[in-house]
Amino acid sequence: MGPLVSWNCRGIRTKLVDVKALVNSFHPVCVALQETFLKPNAHLKLRGYNCVRKDNDTGTSSGGVCLLTSNLFPSTTLNLHTSLQAVAVQVHIKTLVTVCYIYLPPNDAISQNDLNFFVDQLPAPFILLGDFNGHSTLWGSESTNSRGRQIEQFISDNFLCLLNNDEKTYFHEPTRTFHTLDLAICSPELLPLLKFSIEGDLQNSDHFPLIISPADNSSVTQSPPTYVFQRADWAAFTRLASITEAMISSCNISDAVQNVIDCIIRAAYASIPKRSPFPRKYRRPWWNDACRDACREQRKCWGIFRRYPTTENLIAFKRARANARRIRRRSQRESWIRFLSSITSNTSSADIWKKVKAANGIYKEFTFPVIHTGTGSYSSPLDVANAIGESFADISSSSSNNPHFLAIKRRAEQIHLNFNTRRSLSYNVNSGCSNWRKLFLKLELLARVLMESRIMCFAI
Repeated sequence: MGPLVSWNCRGIRTKLVDVKALVNSFHPVCVALQETFLKPNAHLKLRGYNCVRKDNDTGTSSGGVCLLTSNLFPSTTLNLHTSLQAVAVQVHIKTLVTVCYIYLPPNDAISQNDLNFFVDQLPAPFILLGDFNGHSTLWGSESTNSRGRQIEQFISDNFLCLLNNDEKTYFHEPTRTFHTLDLAICSPELLPLLKFSIEGDLQNSDHFPLIISPADNSSVTQSPPTYVFQRADWAAFTRLASITEAMISSCNISDAVQNVIDCIIRAAYASIPKRSPFPRKYRRPWWNDACRDACREQRKCWGIFRRYPTTENLIAFKRARANARRIRRRSQRESWIRFLSSITSNTSSADIWKKVKAANGIYKEFTFPVIHTGTGSYSSPLDVANAIGESFADISSSSSNNPHFLAIKRRAEQIHLNFNTRRSLSYNVNSGCSNWRKLFLKLELLARVLMESRIMCFAI
């Protein structure tokens, strides 16, 4: 199971660099962002992730939630019938889990019935993360307010479990105090499987990111194995993938198919390199030594302020943060100028289109779906591949054809075929099996190989 990240970013437009840094550090299955401050017509896309969001419909660019789900995990969006700022997906991690993120504004009156009706729509098991803006001694606050008592009642009524420990999740700058406003709630069956922690850096917000990771520390996310066909040694592949007559001479068609498949796979492993199974990190061509030193100085000042929250240390931290932001923006601007300057009259049209697509964020992506059929839901990649294969087999069978076509097919099959020829063809030579049986074996072998290869492609 991969980790889940929840963060109140206080405006996503200026925090995309920080979001990418979180993704590079944790490779999360899901990234939840609260207070995105996006309007409905604003565009948001992060490579390698599907985006589901709910913006504040009051006409102002405030509030809003966004859920980013990794393309490496099969997922499907849940339609929630609620007025709350919440989004949810079902994602296959080790099993099908519902992940929901919510933001409750501090000054809004939230009905208890709305909360209970909202949670009833979440298929179990589920994880509920977000900024609840409530204080309670149950999760480490010094006092309990009305919103905190409401959340306590909500947890009790629905028999839920709280993952939070005593770590603070919010920094109130005017009073230089720390509070707990962001919560992690889950179904009882998930409680022993999850571990709660807080990222130590504010990431240029006033909330700390929440990290929900598996209790067994198996949080390494790996992408499916894929071949790099551009670097393949096709001469070696042709030599190693030689299908001999001994492989298919057996009358057992299953053994013959398996021998051919094993030969092709061994040749592919030996002659075609594979991509790294670890997720790709976001490139930062603008990152340089000045950015690294400024970021290091900002973290140093923040660590000093956390230990000694004085006014002087707060001013030093804010000065270091502003300096790091200024250096980063200057470096990004210079990097963008260098990128545009690389397009000259000598640049080929292919390279120009590559740069144009890179500048506009145009790229191809593949996502694993969660398939719902009349017999059930399939979420693991292997089950999805088998479900698609069974659907293709059913569509290709005779039962899917109309009676008029079947009648024509039966009449055509009754016509005697004349195989007489003056040429000596290999499939007309008698060698123990009849010519008809050899022909059918070859056709069935080809069909089985194509079917197995197709299912393997879906599984990969």
